[in-house]
Amino acid sequence: MTKLFKLLLSSPDTVLYDGEVRSVSFQTSDGEITVMADHTPIITIVSPGVLTIETKDDIQTLAVGAGFAKVTKGNLKVFAQTAEYAESIDEQRAIEAQESAKELLKERRDHLTLADATSLLERNIARIKAVERKKRRTHK
Repeated sequence: MTKLFKLLLSSPDTVLYDGEVRSVSFQTSDGEITVMADHTPIITIVSPGVLTIETKDDIQTLAVGAGFAKVTKGNLKVFAQTAEYAESIDEQRAIEAQESAKELLKERRDHLTLADATSLLERNIARIKAVERKKRRTHK
């Protein structure tokens, strides 16, 4: 039986998860990592992408924005600028927002527009990936 550990997942607005889990996978600047009980203590950047939580009973999928994570003995704390569960994402809206961001990137009016467009694009790519991953898991 896999050991459990405590996860606290939070965005500026709310705590999205606070409880025991088997594993948590998410994107870092060096690639995807999976944290399990007894993981080596680290502090790492969280990159925009999909965050997957495996609990005792199910698997939950979220889209997260940039942030950071801290692993200590028996605990993982993830602080993300944005986070939302895959089932709450309107996939069509996310696809449309992704296309808008791509158009803004093509225009490249100024540095602020470029940064905003890049952020919007990364966020919606993560949202679409989260929905797709959730769909694959529920259709098995």
